[in-house]
Amino acid sequence: MQKKESNLYDVESLDNLLGNEFAIGKMRSFASGIGKNMKNAPLLLYGPSGTGKSVAASLLAKENNWNIVELNASDYRDKESIEKTILSAATSKPLFKSRNLILLDEIDELAAGFDRGAAPVINTIINESKNPIIFIANDMWDQSISFLRGKTEPVAFKKLNTEVMQKVLTNLCSRFSLKVNRNALEMIAHRANGDARSAINDLSVIIGAEDNEEITEVIGLRDRKIDVFNLLDKIFLTNTFSAPLRSITSSDLTNDMLIKWIDENIPRRYRQNEEMYYAFESLAYATIFGSRATRSQYYTYWRYMNVLMSSGIALSKKEYPNTSNPYGFPKVIKELSSSKTSRNQNKIIAAKLQRVFHSSISKIIKNEMRLLSQSVARAVKDNKEVKQEVFDYLASTFQLDDKEIEYMLNNQ
Repeated sequence: MQKKESNLYDVESLDNLLGNEFAIGKMRSFASGIGKNMKNAPLLLYGPSGTGKSVAASLLAKENNWNIVELNASDYRDKESIEKTILSAATSKPLFKSRNLILLDEIDELAAGFDRGAAPVINTIINESKNPIIFIANDMWDQSISFLRGKTEPVAFKKLNTEVMQKVLTNLCSRFSLKVNRNALEMIAHRANGDARSAINDLSVIIGAEDNEEITEVIGLRDRKIDVFNLLDKIFLTNTFSAPLRSITSSDLTNDMLIKWIDENIPRRYRQNEEMYYAFESLAYATIFGSRATRSQYYTYWRYMNVLMSSGIALSKKEYPNTSNPYGFPKVIKELSSSKTSRNQNKIIAAKLQRVFHSSISKIIKNEMRLLSQSVARAVKDNKEVKQEVFDYLASTFQLDDKEIEYMLNNQ
């Protein structure tokens, strides 16, 4: 097996993770208790992004020879998927490691991705698990994870102060023999606002800078918000490598949002099919690297993603782009926004049907609700007496009110 190349995001042990020593001490006490077969409450690591929560959990597993079984926000779906992935791992022993570490990252994102069956199965996992469990969240007070309060041991991760951030960056420069002047490191540490991941991103950007003026320009770019239309201009209207790349590093938009904007506007700017082909190909590869970075915690992949979704698309064109059409707002966001009320209503009805059908919310919406709506529509068609009987039956069986039944009939 080929050894993975070292990168700026590699941390060898918990001792090298600076700035949250008290939290790491609590984690090690937790692991010590697990090693003595004590029944410890799961840990809830919480705090701002970029403070080392996920890295600390991974290093704790490495330190104790634990196998990691992980779910994050992109994996959370419903009760069945969580049971399939986590429950068996929580109650069994791995073949080649001492224990399984059940790691549920981004747990406070469950409001968008979980159905109502998820919280009970997580409680079951907590009660039945024979292995350590760690939850990770940005906000422990988020209402969506209120069911975890009193069942977990909270461990706070705080923003790194400027002095600690400088030490982190200095250690990285020493470890990888990087030549970056002290002023640049001070600028990065100050503007990172406690986010170590952001600081390391900035450090990776300026590694190739040749002089102090260029370093200052690169770092200073992120201090200025570039609105999305100016950012798109940098990508679609320039024909250089550096300008598009620097524009996305200065943007406050998330990578996912940037990809949606770029995807929507490639056909509005590029004229030739070949140009659009290469542009969409670059965007597709960018999403692949973004997904790999998230799943593997190997964030060097972000560098490839950033190049592909900026410079790769900019250099796909052969002629000056079409500027007659205005930029378009991503349709996928419009559709999600316009359908939010409908999707919420579907979930409310499906939750009531779940008491009878014992399936996931998503499957009930897709299958049982549709079949039930069609059956009811045929039964009550042009027959008021039958309609009232059917409505009464649905009300008594599923606790649906007349408005919910009418909604199903009108949206089958």
